[in-house]
Amino acid sequence: MIDIEIIFKLAGLGLGITIINTVLKKTGADEWIFPITIVGVVMALVTVIDYILKLFEVVQTMFTF
Repeated sequence: MIDIEIIFKLAGLGLGITIINTVLKKTGADEWIFPITIVGVVMALVTVIDYILKLFEVVQTMFTF
């Protein structure tokens, strides 16, 4: 069962990155928007990597005879 905590973490991360990007766009620092977005994506992947590994283990046990 998926923890509701992970959904809140990802939503907070997405909201934070969106606010940072909006502030950067308003201040004219457009060259920082792409790197900050990439950092947000990497942080999200690090957050869910454990669940991805568990999914691969379940799929592997399903196809192992």
